[in-house]
Amino acid sequence: MRSFILLAFLAGAVCLAPLAHASVSFTVVLDALVAESSASVVATPISAQSLWEDGRIATYTKVHVERSITGTVNGDVWIRTLGGAVGVIGQQVEGEAVLNLGKTSLLFLKWYAGNFVVTARGQGQFVVLPGPSGALVVHKNLHAGALLGPNPTTVAQIQTNTTAAHAVLPAADVLDGKSVDDAAVEIAASWARTHAVP
Repeated sequence: MRSFILLAFLAGAVCLAPLAHASVSFTVVLDALVAESSASVVATPISAQSLWEDGRIATYTKVHVERSITGTVNGDVWIRTLGGAVGVIGQQVEGEAVLNLGKTSLLFLKWYAGNFVVTARGQGQFVVLPGPSGALVVHKNLHAGALLGPNPTTVAQIQTNTTAAHAVLPAADVLDGKSVDDAAVEIAASWARTHAVP
């Protein structure tokens, strides 16, 4: 009987213990990021609303597309991200893209389950800021979560289709520090490789 009570107590303690969730992803390489995306844009969030969905908070952010680089996204579109605040309850999802009102980003987008989402979460978001010369410059997201190296299987698949050096480099390394115009050239070249009609 004592053993049964002890086991029941331990089982209850385990069930009541809070769960810890970590976010670890592979580093996304340029061609994989572009291949998975429906579009890439330079956009500025103009409004947002958060709500409960299936026991977690999701935020829908309306962005104004300043420049469409690839794909056919123009005007204002809504993007769904995980996390946000409803009333006094907030949730933060490590590695998720964070779309702050008025802060322009280069975004890789894909259509998923009836919504636009940021491809590869935080790795598909690049902050856009004026550089010393006044030109807009792309900066990698420093809040993309814990990252492993690139997925070797993905890299091998890309290498069978192209010899382009930048194709298998981390997207953040290729685009970070480039002007928006130069980044657009890299993205367009990758789009031509990955979205070519067979």
